[in-house]
Amino acid sequence: MKYWIRIPIALLISLLVIRSASGQNSRLATASDVARYLAGMQVSEGSPLASLTRDPQWLAHSNAMNQSFAKMETRQLSNIRTWRETMLAPVVAPNRVCLYLFGGPDFLYANVFFPDAPAYVLQGLETVDSIPDLLALPIQALDGTLQNIQISLNNELNYSYFETKDMREDFARSQLKGVLPVLFVFIARSGLQIAKVDYISLAPNGAVIDGFRSGVRGVRMLLDDPRTGREKSLYYFTADLSNGSMSPGILRFCSNLGPSNSFLKAASYLMHEDSFSTVRNLLLGVSSAIVEDDSGIPVRYLTPDRWTLRFFGSYTSPIELFKKYYQTDLYQDYANNNPKQLTFGFGYQINRRSSNLIVAVRH
Repeated sequence: MKYWIRIPIALLISLLVIRSASGQNSRLATASDVARYLAGMQVSEGSPLASLTRDPQWLAHSNAMNQSFAKMETRQLSNIRTWRETMLAPVVAPNRVCLYLFGGPDFLYANVFFPDAPAYVLQGLETVDSIPDLLALPIQALDGTLQNIQISLNNELNYSYFETKDMREDFARSQLKGVLPVLFVFIARSGLQIAKVDYISLAPNGAVIDGFRSGVRGVRMLLDDPRTGREKSLYYFTADLSNGSMSPGILRFCSNLGPSNSFLKAASYLMHEDSFSTVRNLLLGVSSAIVEDDSGIPVRYLTPDRWTLRFFGSYTSPIELFKKYYQTDLYQDYANNNPKQLTFGFGYQINRRSSNLIVAVRH
């Protein structure tokens, strides 16, 4: 996980009220319209947010977001889809939960690699905070907030991962602290609709509890997928996964998911350390497949008696910051297997010519 002029983004969100089960009226905006507004996409006809989309600041934001995501589509997403259909789909069961730890709010990549997953479970250190109800503010209060979104997304759209340190600093400078704006943008830009948003916690036994309580906090969203006509779930939890701090709630929640497709990208090499052995063993136990770069689980734990490994791209060494995590055995695996090259960047090695990707399938 890589860890991400600011007028607080809360000033924007405060104008946008999520429809609740308690009632509706013309002053309320749906969660999907909030997401589309933040993403620079047209909201539904009759939405109370429609007037805001005629503002010059929003039009400039929409144009910038369209350009950024168009470049992302050409450089990354379309190539990932082609690779997924030819290399991943034939060997990995598509209809299993996507378990993406250490990835923060990176739903964009989880969805493009596993578009048919019935549920996604994301985790990071960044918090989930509730979105305030409608607060009447003058339109000038929105100036700068849309640019704030663009800046927050810059690393992910240009380098394929978030900087945790940057995200913490960004969110700390904002009245609205948390990952929901980023998740909303990625959901909307992935073509999905938000049917429901629930703030939740995890009990020590892994049970989901409504509302923010003690223990692990998070959010659960129900998403409608127009492509398939099916509904899927998205969970995001704020949790420290180190051995000394990992909550039994998230450990048991993940253990109860059943066979899952695990996804690891730019994971800071944490599971190379003994201090993250519990979560490493969790993933080795619940995963029917693991898609990762070299920053995830070291290949020495993916033993041939249990795993079939497929290698893509190239491996020479980690980036300078993580040079001590060089894997001699992985270098030999790449030397011996003549892997197919990637047409997209992945993880810290954003250049496709230096990126590595490993698919491990349990047998």
